Amino acid sequence: MDNMNVVMPEAPKHKKRHFVVWVLLIALGLMFAGSLIGEILVGVLLQLVPMSDGMVFAASNYLTFIGIDALVLLYCALAEKDVFRSFGAARRGGGKGNTGKGLALGLLVGFGTNALCVLVAWLAGNVDFSVGRFEPLYLLVSFVMVAIQSGAEELLTRGYMFGVLSRRYNVWVALACNALLFGALHLLNTGVTVLSIVNIVVYGVLLSLVMIYHGSLWFCIAMHTAWNFTQNFLFGLPNSGLVSQQSFLHLEAARGNVLYSALFGVEGGIVCTVVIGLCCVAAVLLGRKK
Repeated sequence: MDNMNVVMPEAPKHKKRHFVVWVLLIALGLMFAGSLIGEILVGVLLQLVPMSDGMVFAASNYLTFIGIDALVLLYCALAEKDVFRSFGAARRGGGKGNTGKGLALGLLVGFGTNALCVLVAWLAGNVDFSVGRFEPLYLLVSFVMVAIQSGAEELLTRGYMFGVLSRRYNVWVALACNALLFGALHLLNTGVTVLSIVNIVVYGVLLSLVMIYHGSLWFCIAMHTAWNFTQNFLFGLPNSGLVSQQSFLHLEAARGNVLYSALFGVEGGIVCTVVIGLCCVAAVLLGRKK
């Protein structure tokens, strides 16, 4: 991801009367309608295709977000063309940071930051693992499904909501609104705590800062995907309270405290707060560097 100054969206050719509440209602409508479509499609798929328990889990909890992906893309293509163009590659007029380098860096940062949080939890005695079977095809298909889920959340928050609000108001209003919505989407997850919601909001702030300073939705999708996949399918830990039925490493024991939440995972611990907070600082400093 190239270093650059704050990426300010271009002013729309025609001023649109977008209001925060209206944008929020549209976002929620796209989310609920897309979830319903995804549930129906995956329900049909599960009836037609025999799957292992692990694959059923992945399809039921990640692939179902495909309806949200489709609706957000369709809505923006029809009603928010400037925002839709920003989803594309930089060389074709999309976000300035939407490059192969940004995508690869997002995957690396997502894996590295999550692995660091897990390493601290392991060293502190919060978690203990055993090695399971390495199944490349299962991991690959699971990764694609996680990318669909993470992509849906990013398209909805950092894509549609951030894009529209930053054009109507400014990037800081857009940051606050989409980060708060991102946190609110996890309020009903298993094992949720005040700290876990704070961490998710801070995570949303980080990805919004990437949009502001680097203009890369691709980085956001890649980092979000790698983070979720790493903790849920590589380490077998809860992903915001969601426990995978099959993973490369098996969680044998977990002890919760301020460093790690036994029910919610690394996102429920203070280590996550520090790591993501430092990433926020790095995103700003790198963005301001000439």
